[in-house]
Amino acid sequence: MNNIIDQYGIISQRIAELEETKSKLKAEILARGVGVYDGQAFFAEVAEYDRENISAPLVRKFGGLDFVKQVTTTQHIKAVTVKPLEA
Repeated sequence: MNNIIDQYGIISQRIAELEETKSKLKAEILARGVGVYDGQAFFAEVAEYDRENISAPLVRKFGGLDFVKQVTTTQHIKAVTVKPLEA
């Protein structure tokens, strides 16, 4: 298995499986409620707080084109998408 594309794909699949497991465990921890919980090697803290977000669609709607241009940054992104070959 020296093909870099296949290696990348296999690792991506493994990470996706681990992320799914992590998400389920996180949900179980959150279900315990606010507090600090000890394991044998780690501890977890569940906290609640408010976070404010700015709605980009509303800024575009009410801010006017000039304002939107002033507060908008553009990033050049390079992305890799790897999917299994169809059998």
